[in-house]
Amino acid sequence: MLTIYGTKNAYCDGVSRRSFLKIGMFGFGATALSLADILRAEGGTRQHAGHKAVINIFLGGGPPHQDMWEIKTEAPAEIRGEFKPIATKVPGIQICEVFPRIAARMDKFAVIRSV
Repeated sequence: MLTIYGTKNAYCDGVSRRSFLKIGMFGFGATALSLADILRAEGGTRQHAGHKAVINIFLGGGPPHQDMWEIKTEAPAEIRGEFKPIATKVPGIQICEVFPRIAARMDKFAVIRSV
């Protein structure tokens, strides 16, 4: 259960935290690799892969993705939403007009449309 400003939002099908941890620990304990094996394997690779970072924007109760990232310009006005699309640095990709700074750097972003 996630509590934000006094409201409670459930983002699961009712599995308690305790049950989730029990199931997770059983799965973790059943694996053949120990933490020491994993660290040893990572330490032996000596290859610099660069930056590893992900910024996940999760808007619980926020605006829908159709109005922010997947603007449907061909859709009827009652479906499109109130925001207008703007061009980005990447040809053929448009995003919401409230993101002009993201639009200028869109060549450095990846929009994942399914999870």
